[in-house]
Amino acid sequence: MSNKSGVILRIGILAARDLAAADRDGFSDPYVVVRVGNQKYQTQVISKNLNPVWNRVFDAKLGPEKIPQHIVVTVWDDDRIGRDFLGEVTIPLKQVFVRNNGGLKDGLPRSYDDPLNQPAAYPLQKRTSKSEVKGDIVLKFGLEDNDGGPQRNVEEWSQFWEQFTLQIELR
Repeated sequence: MSNKSGVILRIGILAARDLAAADRDGFSDPYVVVRVGNQKYQTQVISKNLNPVWNRVFDAKLGPEKIPQHIVVTVWDDDRIGRDFLGEVTIPLKQVFVRNNGGLKDGLPRSYDDPLNQPAAYPLQKRTSKSEVKGDIVLKFGLEDNDGGPQRNVEEWSQFWEQFTLQIELR
């Protein structure tokens, strides 16, 4: 078993469904920004689309000194000047695996490629009452060892995740 500093949280930004139209043509040009602590990741812009498919995967390094409280996934509409807010989801780090079995809430941390690790749709939330927000974002989370060693099983990941997230509470 590898050490705790060699773990990656793999974040799949798969798609969005039924986004709000932010442009006059009845479409949006959506992209996603993911924040994990001080790490930031961004998808490409998909033009004129309310049901974009990104299928992007980002690897956030986790370690004793890098334990973020939550993951923030924000959907934006790209404009020539600036951007429009399309919605966001904030997931407490402790709860990233709650819906990883197709929304069935088995709550077990799994390897990203585990066949039982299914994506889940999260309803986009408003920031203010004025926000025009609708739709869902489809996400998938998984753990990977950074050292390229053999994959851990669900029991090993569960043990690791329990110890790792306990550190959040102790802060």
